[in-house]
Amino acid sequence: MLTFDKLVKFIRREADLTQQEFAELLGVSTVLIAMIENQSKEPSKKFVNKLAEKLEVHPSVIMPFISFEEELKIEDFSGLEKKLLILGQELQEKLIKKRAQNMVKTT
Repeated sequence: MLTFDKLVKFIRREADLTQQEFAELLGVSTVLIAMIENQSKEPSKKFVNKLAEKLEVHPSVIMPFISFEEELKIEDFSGLEKKLLILGQELQEKLIKKRAQNMVKTT
């Protein structure tokens, strides 16, 4: 499972943006992006909302398949849970990838 820091890096890289460019797009500091990507700061609800707004998705699309525990692995889940998580992650990744690539074009 992805952690939020890895998701932010994934979105930023799919958008082909530096931390500074990504920060400017979101209206936050470069330091905040670096801190979130390095797991030294938890994202705020406001940050998640800004990110969702720029991706043009509902904030709930970003969060449902995010783990806040680094060591949590998909293999730790039972059969049905595992299938649901895998399908959800695949769909989330496809949507976010597409939206991240369009993120810069729409601003």
